Amino acid sequence: MAFENLVDRILKTNWSQEQVNKFIGPHNGSFFTYATDHLTRSNAASGGTVTAVLKSLLDREEIDAALVCVSEVINGKVEANFKLARTHEELLASQGSKYISTRFSSQAMEIIRNFDGRLAVVCLPCDAKLVRKATERSPELKAKIACVITLFCGHLSSPELTQLVTDRLRPHPDAELKDFRYRSGHWRGRLTAEYDNGRVVSKKFSAFSKYQNLYYFCETKCMHCYDHIGYFGDIACGDIWLQRMKNDPIKHSAVITKSAKGLKILEEAASDNLLVIEPKPVEEIVEAQSRSFKIHYNISARAKAGEKLGLKIKDEVNEKVRWSDYQVARIILKNYLLTQTEEGREKVRNMSSRQITLQLYLLKALQVL
Repeated sequence: MAFENLVDRILKTNWSQEQVNKFIGPHNGSFFTYATDHLTRSNAASGGTVTAVLKSLLDREEIDAALVCVSEVINGKVEANFKLARTHEELLASQGSKYISTRFSSQAMEIIRNFDGRLAVVCLPCDAKLVRKATERSPELKAKIACVITLFCGHLSSPELTQLVTDRLRPHPDAELKDFRYRSGHWRGRLTAEYDNGRVVSKKFSAFSKYQNLYYFCETKCMHCYDHIGYFGDIACGDIWLQRMKNDPIKHSAVITKSAKGLKILEEAASDNLLVIEPKPVEEIVEAQSRSFKIHYNISARAKAGEKLGLKIKDEVNEKVRWSDYQVARIILKNYLLTQTEEGREKVRNMSSRQITLQLYLLKALQVL
């Protein structure tokens, strides 16, 4: 643990209040948290915090259901769909990260509008902005939503990336995918794929994330987004990437409360003994997500690099663009553009693991400059 603490101190950035305000926006609390229930934690990508909070809201009858995103395998392909969870069992079934395109504006908003009752909404930062706009236009919709929980988000990927990974995991060419989980377990976790012959294949999450972190198959809308944690929610939740937490027997979540309502809901879950919460300086959470914050927020770098690549990206933050920021943005955009064509997608499919790994090392080296 002493070595991990030393690594954290060496890599630590002195975050200014201006930087924190830009990355986080208005907030009234920051915490490291985890669910008290072992089963809730073991199925989760992080500390099971969102599940514990939603269970508390259901148990207190403050909501009638929670809108959650689930990954499903339909005709051998992974899809992300939105559903209503009304029980703890349904909450557990929805756990785990999803890194695939979603249809929030059409599918989720229709569910919200048609639901007769009080709802908690779990969504990505861009979706929370959509919800905010919709509730500002409709008092009825605003009264229906008891809480909006946002999940820290780097970006989404198109279904082709998931297909590439599941094809590589396939035990034989005719095996059909039956179930898939992107990430669960401790630290960065493992992905698992179950095929129709009953064989379950489990690999380090890096089998997927090395492509995702290089922005291959990235969703187009994500190139135009700079909101990493969710400016428009009540509670924001995500992972803690600090070396000293790697060997902690209990994986924690990073939580930032964005409203008085969000703070009250978090504290109620703790008082129900469903959640352990430990106040932390918000700078510590920024540090725990430092690479993601920098690369996501600096849309200015993507806008500048995009000019020479034929991509028009509106710069909404006017951030300083250093040489290394520009190079990171250029790599990201070139990888994104490559996988916009079938010829490019095929090229990525044929890349060796060594090629992908070396590219990722280069990107990470540029990010820490």
